[in-house]
Amino acid sequence: MSEPKRITTRQAKRQINTFGLPLIIYIIIFSLLQYASDLIYERFPEIFFGADPEIVILAATSVMTILMVIIFSVQAASVLRLRMSDYLKSPRLSFGKYIALSAIGIGIMMLTTAVSSLFYFFFHTNSHVYTFLGNFNSVLNIIRNVLFFLQFVIIKPICDEYIFRGIIQRQLGHYGRYFGVLASALLYALSQQNLIDAVPAFFLGWYLSLITLRYHSIKPNFTVHIAVNLFVWLFNAVPGKFLFVLIILLGLCYLISAVSILGHQVSTNIIRYGATEGKLWKILLTSSTIIFVIILFIINVILSFI
Repeated sequence: MSEPKRITTRQAKRQINTFGLPLIIYIIIFSLLQYASDLIYERFPEIFFGADPEIVILAATSVMTILMVIIFSVQAASVLRLRMSDYLKSPRLSFGKYIALSAIGIGIMMLTTAVSSLFYFFFHTNSHVYTFLGNFNSVLNIIRNVLFFLQFVIIKPICDEYIFRGIIQRQLGHYGRYFGVLASALLYALSQQNLIDAVPAFFLGWYLSLITLRYHSIKPNFTVHIAVNLFVWLFNAVPGKFLFVLIILLGLCYLISAVSILGHQVSTNIIRYGATEGKLWKILLTSSTIIFVIILFIINVILSFI
């Protein structure tokens, strides 16, 4: 076994800034898509060439999400010499294990979303609302729903796993495996546009990072993250009269989660030595690009209150 390579604080910050730069671009692009799209349509509607603005924004979001994976691959993975093929191997997991992992992910997402929604009672928090969800009464609305489904349920989970667990967690894990788990979850939360999304993102990101660490692959995460987003999509798209079915399914998810954890079918190791090491956090949080990421998150949170 080769000796671990020692690097200086300056070298570590340079490596962090390598993926920090495209992360800044990632946050800025999606912030603009959320906050500037309506303003652009009001003042410069000709930019949309008569097309439906929601369809244009959804299509643009999907394209930009995929483009960010390419940017991260070129700017970060190649510069940091991360072989992504190593993290795209398929671990041999049973169908039941995928069900258990997905059930826990859904439970974490729904529980933390319910808690974070309490912000609505204390602050007037703005978030983008898609009024067409679940409305299939016209061809236009069908197209909107299909585009949203592709973006939210398929494209975003896969791209997020590639960026945050495949590149960011893997690089930070070189400094400490469990530090990489917690730090990548924090950066995943900071990439969100408001506190209501950031809280569930942190805990879901933490859980997905643990799966990545356990199986040394992001492939299981694709299934789990897609399952989580599919469940969230169903809650938004299914007519109210069928909501009881989803509530029953959610209860079943909690039951499967409890049985899986108590039966040790899924590891419950959450944090270990190195995850809270002060020196590593100091290096991360004083890196110039990460400071900028924190500033962008604060700006997004402020904008969400306006």
